[in-house]
Amino acid sequence: MPLHNDLLALARHLVDRNPAAPVEADLRRGISTAYYALFHLLIHEATTQVVAIATLRPRIARAFDHKVMRNVCQDYRKLIPDATGQLLTPAGEIVPRGLQDVASEFVALQEARHQADYNAGVAVAHVEADTDVMRAEVAFIDWQAVRTDPAAATFLAELLCRGIPKR
Repeated sequence: MPLHNDLLALARHLVDRNPAAPVEADLRRGISTAYYALFHLLIHEATTQVVAIATLRPRIARAFDHKVMRNVCQDYRKLIPDATGQLLTPAGEIVPRGLQDVASEFVALQEARHQADYNAGVAVAHVEADTDVMRAEVAFIDWQAVRTDPAAATFLAELLCRGIPKR
């Protein structure tokens, strides 16, 4: 099974391990792992779709940057429907709602991961961790629905290429 699927299954396992008396460390790791599941899903899809030479994919995968990916996702998250109800990029490309949903979940999960990993002063509730894992699960489903759309290929390329300095 691909890493991203294993990570998603692990996130669910950690959060569901002991729902009657959850261990906060399990909940925190579950939230963090849910984010990394989506992070690695998008990297896997981008390198598979954008990088033709399979042996280069692992090296290219290391070039993805969390902040750049977040910025791209924030831009997709902010798209608003035009008069016909379609989401359009500034270049006029039609974006399916499911792609916007994936981008929104990425941003939300990254924020949740930062809280889970770095804010030990605030307790994490089981319902919160469960919600975050569900976010990742829904994003995986949404991705499957939009992955063959031309806008998805543009989105994936932006996740990598937007971090390249302009010359």
